[in-house]
Amino acid sequence: MGTGIFAGSMIFTIVIVCISSLCGLVITAAAIAIPIYLMKQNQKKVQNLMATGIQGEATILQLEDTGMRINDDPRIAVTMEVRLPGYPPYQVRKTMNVPMIRMSQVQVGLVVAVMADPTQPGNPDKVGLLLR
Repeated sequence: MGTGIFAGSMIFTIVIVCISSLCGLVITAAAIAIPIYLMKQNQKKVQNLMATGIQGEATILQLEDTGMRINDDPRIAVTMEVRLPGYPPYQVRKTMNVPMIRMSQVQVGLVVAVMADPTQPGNPDKVGLLLR
């Protein structure tokens, strides 16, 4: 009777170890695959905007630090007034990462070059800052 309990607990332990290992592998794969997928999606958005957008300018009206950092670069929320040739000015709020070396180009009151899709002016994904 004692060996049956021991064998049962041994099988249970092996099953738990296998399930834990499998969960670890799934989490590791997701931690690698999700950022790669998001980077590719972001690249597609940028390519589409560059292909279909119009170059204009924007005045930065408000700047907020979200408190997030990605690769030590701040993630900020920017409110700006976008002006495109032949279109009325409009405001948009966009959250984005800005490399620390480019932060001096993104300050309240500055005019920055932008690429924007005039058919979707309220969509922050369709406005990109052209920082140099």
